[in-house]
Amino acid sequence: MHRLLRRSWVQVVLGALMLMMVVAASGRPTVFTDTDDYYAQGRGVARALKPVVSQILHIPRNLDEEDADLQAEADEDHTSMAARSPYYGVLLYSAFEIGTLWLLAAIQSLVAAWTVFTLIRGAIQGPDGAPPKVYLSVMAGLSLLSTLPFFAGFGMPDVFAPLGALATAALAIYWERYGRLEIAGLIAVIAASLWFHTSHILLEIALIFVTAAVLWWFRTGARTVALRTGVLGLIVVSAFASDIAYHVVVKLRTGEDLHRPPFLSARVLADGPGRVYLREACAKASPYVLCRFKNNPLDDSDEILWADDPARGIFNASKIDVRIALAREEKAFVLQTILHHPLSQIGASLSNWFEQMSLVDLSEPLRDPGYYFTNVYWKDTSLPTLIPGGHECLKRPRLCRPWISIEWISYLHGTVILLGTAFLIWRGTRRDIRAAVLARRPLRPGGREALIAATVILILAVIANSAITGILSGPFARYHARMVWIIPAVAAVTAWRLGPGFDVKATWAYWSQRVRRRSASQARG
Repeated sequence: MHRLLRRSWVQVVLGALMLMMVVAASGRPTVFTDTDDYYAQGRGVARALKPVVSQILHIPRNLDEEDADLQAEADEDHTSMAARSPYYGVLLYSAFEIGTLWLLAAIQSLVAAWTVFTLIRGAIQGPDGAPPKVYLSVMAGLSLLSTLPFFAGFGMPDVFAPLGALATAALAIYWERYGRLEIAGLIAVIAASLWFHTSHILLEIALIFVTAAVLWWFRTGARTVALRTGVLGLIVVSAFASDIAYHVVVKLRTGEDLHRPPFLSARVLADGPGRVYLREACAKASPYVLCRFKNNPLDDSDEILWADDPARGIFNASKIDVRIALAREEKAFVLQTILHHPLSQIGASLSNWFEQMSLVDLSEPLRDPGYYFTNVYWKDTSLPTLIPGGHECLKRPRLCRPWISIEWISYLHGTVILLGTAFLIWRGTRRDIRAAVLARRPLRPGGREALIAATVILILAVIANSAITGILSGPFARYHARMVWIIPAVAAVTAWRLGPGFDVKATWAYWSQRVRRRSASQARG
């Protein structure tokens, strides 16, 4: 049995099964409102590829069906499609059509388990990497005590944000410890992360600068720094290229340009400075289309974008031509808001960042699926079909409600994160770590300095993610909760690699001896 556990693939499968067991225990894989958009885009790609596949496989073409598919694409609302990745949509749509959302959860769990395994194999010394007990104990802890399994079973690309960060740290710091297939796998994980969501691209760009600084600090050669950051940079370029290619293909097929909702306009309006500037600009006969909505509350970005009521919403409550105009004026409006009220906007953005750092709850991944069956809008979308066992949920609502208390599990995760953070801070202040950092010795594969470098990159990834999402989108719990499991993961690996920082046996012997002396003293007394 021990020999079997030494096999990498066995450990990874066991790690994935641990995550899947938590998904099953919580009820089922879950969806979000945006899941409907990803599914629709995946279905659109499938429609576009149908004639090509038919030609390759020599399947007789049904021209009427092809014309219907093309017309369906042309009729789609293109004012929001640029905000969602068709590449994650393909994964979601394909997994659902082949094996329901359970297959998607299994794929995401497997990728997560492999990425964590690869990082640990690089961090722990030894010819064969870490002993099985290290990886399996870390995965057991992450499965039971962190947010990871809930995002692995979530029909959204959120889980790939932390996995991209883990793969970046592993590739940048432990490159020499991996074979070609592992390097290719890490590159694939990073590419998937960036292709699946725009915010992940911004996070990766930040991590490239962090990685370069960390490698420089530990006296890594200029050629090595250029190679590793260059590879990461090329992956970023590929993500931009993939996005451009998608826009071009849609334009060629439908004649329509893709647009994004005005997320930044909604953000500065909800923050306050945007509302102040809008009133100032509209008083001077400004050409902004937003002036039509100056009397709306404009204090909630979600309502600004998605509310159907024209008295509260803007984007979703407007016709297509107005939506396009709102998207086109976004850059000018946001820039002028910052120029007219820079201090107010900086203060609001920093407040959003700090608030984002405090949010860890799972209210979105663990939302009662009955909501999607009863909501006036969502009940007529693809979401009720996507939810595993959806028809049973409709008949017996209590059966499908998550039995896990969101409030209780938030306390659990918050406690684990605080303990992990406290341990890393305490361990980082120990003399051996301070000496290793200040000495600036070159990184040695599997050495102490390498683990310090990887830890710095990953902790800064959590902070940078909160800054990017909090400032640009707003403080929503999902954005931070998807990343924060990195902290206990790094703390666990640090404890295994460097030890807890004190002699456990000596400490145990000391306190045991004190207890025995006290007991003997009480017996004599």
